[in-house]
Amino acid sequence: MVHVQTLNNIALSVPDLDRTEDFYLDRWGLKAVNGDGDSGRRYLRTMTSAHHGLSLEQSQAGAERGELVHISFDVASRADLDAAVETAVAAGGRLEREPGAAVAPGHQASAAVRDPDGNVVQLLYGAAFTEENHRARIVAPRKLGHVVLNTPRRATLERFYAALGLRVSDRTARGMSFLRCNRDHHSLAVTDSERTGVQHIAFDVVDMDNVMTALGSLTREGTACVWGPGRHGPGHNIFTYYADPAGVFIEYYAELEQVEEEMDGPLEAKFWGEEWKGDTWGYAGPPPPNFTK
Repeated sequence: MVHVQTLNNIALSVPDLDRTEDFYLDRWGLKAVNGDGDSGRRYLRTMTSAHHGLSLEQSQAGAERGELVHISFDVASRADLDAAVETAVAAGGRLEREPGAAVAPGHQASAAVRDPDGNVVQLLYGAAFTEENHRARIVAPRKLGHVVLNTPRRATLERFYAALGLRVSDRTARGMSFLRCNRDHHSLAVTDSERTGVQHIAFDVVDMDNVMTALGSLTREGTACVWGPGRHGPGHNIFTYYADPAGVFIEYYAELEQVEEEMDGPLEAKFWGEEWKGDTWGYAGPPPPNFTK
């Protein structure tokens, strides 16, 4: 069975490319890296990335908020790239791009499929992750951690991503499923919603001090925390959430649970009931009403 290994990068289209890039560089602590020569696309890295962890591109005229362009996962070999595409299509995906040479910087070969909701999923081979410390004005995220997708058919998406080797770690009565592809409790989650596309993207800032340092600085500078601080039940991570200039929810987190057993071993997914409100500390309260709308 093919297993994707790592969440490599996420791409967003945004209405105001320059303003959104400036936010991620100045306030969110990412670093610009050389791209592909297209001025309408910007590449940004965390301290631990392949080429980049986030890319931004200009939306079409009239767009009012940021939208998901693609999510990207790594596979271990060129043969796995072919196998992953075949598996994804058999599991209900739709071929978007045949396996072949890389079409963006940072890897050797790639392919793309659409999941059952129409989200573009890139599969990448040959991406080399490097750790490069860079100075950030506030906090520099260590890595891109996870992405959460809205979906009106959560069980269908669970089955699709399971075919690519992601396993369910936890589910909640509020309508979320958390899936892992490595030791991290989740690299992907899917949540009940009337809409599709990105619900939020999350960045690991290592420890509580960084979460709180960023909270203080961002709040003083006018970037409001829309949820948090708190500690989630599933994954047990400390969290704060914000919205970027394109309206995309983004999370700083720390201390995400690590799954210690072998990936092929059993792990009983925990079910978090109605009594769980998203924050085990009881401070943050429930998420804002527009969080999944």
